[in-house]
Amino acid sequence: MKYSATIICLLSYLIFIFPPLCMADNVKIDNTFEIVSDNIYFIAPDDSREKYESLCLFGAKYKAVTLSAKYLNHMGVLKNYGDKRKEIFYLVADDLKITIIGKKLVATGKYYTKIKTKIEVTDFTRAEIKNIELEKQESKFSWQEKMEQYVYKTIEPGKEISRAYRYLRKKDRRVSIIYLDHLQKKYPNWQEIYFAKAIGFYATNKIEAMMNALKISCKLGNREACEDLEGFAEHSKAFK
Repeated sequence: MKYSATIICLLSYLIFIFPPLCMADNVKIDNTFEIVSDNIYFIAPDDSREKYESLCLFGAKYKAVTLSAKYLNHMGVLKNYGDKRKEIFYLVADDLKITIIGKKLVATGKYYTKIKTKIEVTDFTRAEIKNIELEKQESKFSWQEKMEQYVYKTIEPGKEISRAYRYLRKKDRRVSIIYLDHLQKKYPNWQEIYFAKAIGFYATNKIEAMMNALKISCKLGNREACEDLEGFAEHSKAFK
């Protein structure tokens, strides 16, 4: 008896065969994922081509990382990184080897990138080691260096944003916001900065500032920020 592609995917899901096998562009080979992902970046007025192409590409890579991590977790082969999750995932994305399937300006002020990549558990292990090394380097910053919070002249999104999450994890919230302010000047339309700021503002009970940061992040295309906004809105309604 022949089954349609839809029924086969449904049966695969019900017997816990990997859901990505039902995704036309994504397949699993052993513990390695071949993933196709894409991203749209909202170009800031002063963004150079190198900058908006790099940030758009990074967004596509980060989506691939989060998707692969989801199913590696289901398999029980990926370590639970807890509150280090984002900083490590960003570093995985930074170092991914990818093939660009397509890239183009899709509308006024928007840039689109589609990629294909392979991700395996060892990518996360290498990122964890790199994260430890970066944390050791940052622990040696002088007070002045902490207050000034330099940013790289080169464009290294994962390495840059992961530092903010290390500060947040260690409860260096003032330092994290100072750093993110500097990073925002470099990348004014990068959604990840505003989402990280929202976490910092929430931790210091600056709810209005948190909501504003979430709104900006959501407007720039961060789905997680949009979901958080919706959740906070529902929470507020419940207590009115």
